[in-house]
Amino acid sequence: MKRKKYKLKKKNILLLGLFILVLVGVLLYKPCINVFRLVSIDYSFEQSIDIYKSGYYEDVIERGYSKIIPNIISDESYDNSKIDLYYAVDYFDYDGFVSNVNKWLELGYTTKEINYINKKDDLSLRNYVSSKYVQNINRWIQYDFFKTDKFDRYLKFFDGDYKQTIINVNIGLDKPFYEDVNIIKDYSVSVLANKYNKLDSSFSPKDLTLLDNCSTGNHYLAKEAKEAYDKMCFASLKDGMKLSVTSSYRSYQDQEKIYNNYLNLYGKSYVEKYVATPGFSEHQTGLALDVKSMNSNIFGSSMEYKWMVNNSYKYGFILRYTENKKDITGYNSEAWHFRYVGVEAAKYIYENNITYDEYYVMFLDK
Repeated sequence: MKRKKYKLKKKNILLLGLFILVLVGVLLYKPCINVFRLVSIDYSFEQSIDIYKSGYYEDVIERGYSKIIPNIISDESYDNSKIDLYYAVDYFDYDGFVSNVNKWLELGYTTKEINYINKKDDLSLRNYVSSKYVQNINRWIQYDFFKTDKFDRYLKFFDGDYKQTIINVNIGLDKPFYEDVNIIKDYSVSVLANKYNKLDSSFSPKDLTLLDNCSTGNHYLAKEAKEAYDKMCFASLKDGMKLSVTSSYRSYQDQEKIYNNYLNLYGKSYVEKYVATPGFSEHQTGLALDVKSMNSNIFGSSMEYKWMVNNSYKYGFILRYTENKKDITGYNSEAWHFRYVGVEAAKYIYENNITYDEYYVMFLDK
């Protein structure tokens, strides 16, 4: 009798276990099926479980796979009423991502614009556009030289050309010349000295070198510029040109004397157009020179001038001040004034008909 009782108990246990398994299977059947449906449309197993647990399974399965959904569906800022818009947004991994997206959508930014904003990876920009709607935001932030801290100035100075507005404001042209001046601290051959960037009165290049080709008198340039001028000189001689130099490096004190002389002779309106204020002159950089023709008294109408315009960029020099760019440079045309900027920069400036000021803020001012 004892043996039969044992067999009965064992049988009951097996039946009970089977019943429990069936019950669990019934209870888990739907979740399992739903999870595997998510897996079948390319979500990982872990992502599928998270999506199912979120309670938005039906909405997700209806719309199909999305890269962004697994990364945001558990965020406390997630708003399922915006799910269709979320599907059009690229995911970026930073704190407050979903909250930002919600704000921008409510302000009126499109999902395409939101993707542009996030791609910029600029916290100051994200904060800026969270406080206001900016029309055509893409048109502004598409440029590498766009600067968020100048955004209000861009908007105020806007003239219909997004790119040129950014360039002009970065130069400083939304303010009067000589206002909000930057003191130059780092010197190199790419230095920008203009009406917004000033050299210290004691500054002088350490490698000034005497010009001994296509030049008479004591004229100096920084070594790299001097070597480039030599190459240009020899090339010009082969083409039958006769170049020389009237002025190159000038100290702050030299420029001060020149400025005061012209001021006394011709007045303020003249020097503002033709003569740099001491400290703001390219000549103090040791990278600029005034050239002349040994064949003509009027350089602007000489064959040497035409040669320089068409060839100087090959050696790293540019015609610095032209009539059609005086609103940018602040100076009237100076056919004789050339500046060494390096071959790469000079070629770009020549081919795109821009000033060095524009080139500098586009590519060098980080």
